[in-house]
Amino acid sequence: MKKESISQWIQEKLIPAVAAFTNFKFVKCMQEGVVACMNATMIGSIFMLLMIPPFPATATGGFVEAWRAFSAANAGWLNLGYQIGLNAAGFYILLGMVNAVCKHDNAPLVNNLVLAVFSFICLQCSFLEGGGLDIGFWGAKGMMAALIVGYCVPELNIWLKKHGIKIKMPDSVPPFISNQLEEMFSSVGTVIIVFAVKLIFAHFGTTLGAFVNGLFAPLFSASDSLTAVLIYCILVRILWFFGLHGNNIAGAVVNVVLTQNFVANAEAVAAGGKPTFIFNTAFQNWTTQGILFIVIAVIIVAKSEQLKAVSKVSLAPALFNIGEPTTFGLPLILNFDIFFPYLLVFALNGAIPYLACKWGFMNIPYIDVPFTVPAFIKVFLQTMDFRAIIVYLINAAACILIMIPAIRKYDAKLLAQEQAEKNA
Repeated sequence: MKKESISQWIQEKLIPAVAAFTNFKFVKCMQEGVVACMNATMIGSIFMLLMIPPFPATATGGFVEAWRAFSAANAGWLNLGYQIGLNAAGFYILLGMVNAVCKHDNAPLVNNLVLAVFSFICLQCSFLEGGGLDIGFWGAKGMMAALIVGYCVPELNIWLKKHGIKIKMPDSVPPFISNQLEEMFSSVGTVIIVFAVKLIFAHFGTTLGAFVNGLFAPLFSASDSLTAVLIYCILVRILWFFGLHGNNIAGAVVNVVLTQNFVANAEAVAAGGKPTFIFNTAFQNWTTQGILFIVIAVIIVAKSEQLKAVSKVSLAPALFNIGEPTTFGLPLILNFDIFFPYLLVFALNGAIPYLACKWGFMNIPYIDVPFTVPAFIKVFLQTMDFRAIIVYLINAAACILIMIPAIRKYDAKLLAQEQAEKNA
């Protein structure tokens, strides 16, 4: 297939299909809903790190002992910060999902939020002996259900309000009161339907969260594999190659699962265990490191004015994990001269750290760190394992060596074009 035919196919077939998927209402709302828990999980990770010092049991020393003493003396409030931050991630996703739905439908937020929270607690929680509520499904186990409740409950309430009976209040009544009263019948109808669903699940001895997780169990298992990592890395980069935001498009599908894997890892560490899910949102950051390695390869070999300029503009952003200057400046988009090495580099970005975790060469990432922290620092902070820096350097060396021949050939082509233009 010729380059022109590929471009035409992209414009006429691929881009409209991808745009239709990303513009699908549930997908757009889901993206916003998952992002809503980001800051909370990051804060919860800090509390967890303070609560559980990341040192082997045999480690000694003044700093280590001081950290352990601080953790023991403040275990109560540190655990509270962890529980509220990380162990309620599903609850925050619920709030984000409702907010996204209401923005999309231009619907009042407050009553729909209240209804969704009421419904989530009703459908997810079961009574413990002594009358307490089991809130275990507010964390990792409840994320899928949170997306469903956060989408369906406000949509149901909005539909009932539009098609059912509503109380029309005089204009003199303040809006914050009239909005609540106008939704009274739709709210009651929503609650009745929610309780009917609750009773159906209770009849079968389960909850919404347990039922949904059972349906998606094969997906969760399949997601934590080298094959899944490679498919994700390659798919993201192919989308970027065609000028589409690969991280956003692929993330709409996988981020819910990866977030659940991440929170499950954090919960395991907080309980005194070890993280088990390698492919999670913290590990996901490894899959973006190829941009910096490509820039370094350009710096090493560049002789053409174009690549010299690109390297100067791209280096600083790439150090902070920002790839757009390289993607659009090199460019990586529709650049068939470096396409296959480009794919191989990002496949290695996923495969090398995955195998390192799988074979015990470094800890599985379990701490959330801001995206813009330089990668060679971030890989340590995510794992609290100095071996992660060694894995990072091995990964960097392999990727740079792969890119140098392709970049050199591409640079020679650009240099010849520049010289031809000067001589013209």
